[in-house]
Amino acid sequence: LEDRATSLQESIGAHLGGYKAVESVLYDPSNNPNRLSINFVKNRTRNAERIELFCNARESELVKNPNDDRLSIFVNSEYIRQVTFSLSQEFGVARQVVGNYAHFFTWKETSDGDTLTGNVLTATYLDPQDPMFFNEPSKPVSVYSHQVVAKRVR
Repeated sequence: LEDRATSLQESIGAHLGGYKAVESVLYDPSNNPNRLSINFVKNRTRNAERIELFCNARESELVKNPNDDRLSIFVNSEYIRQVTFSLSQEFGVARQVVGNYAHFFTWKETSDGDTLTGNVLTATYLDPQDPMFFNEPSKPVSVYSHQVVAKRVR
């Protein structure tokens, strides 16, 4: 079972060089599994005081590995709208930035039973308010790929 709050808090800290930038992650899956709020420690980030994540269109499937039918491959995806709030240059006006992206995960079991290898594709999309949105509303404007390894902690 995924611990979204802890995973996001640790990931953000690691990407920012290890210092504590996240004050709190508010996530209540029993109330709304599609919404998550991240509050940052004041003056610890340059461009965010708070981030709201809205997750939609989650899908997942467990498939057999074509190279070894004893091992499984888990694939899942989710589409995310991120709204970032911060101070602006204009007094009393909050800055709000909206982003749309999707994550596509592929996790493969390994024969040792304690390791998963994975690939995460992140596709970013234009927002409907972007002037170029209607040129191609359904195709990503960028795609990132990351190789990851997850090891069981005993």
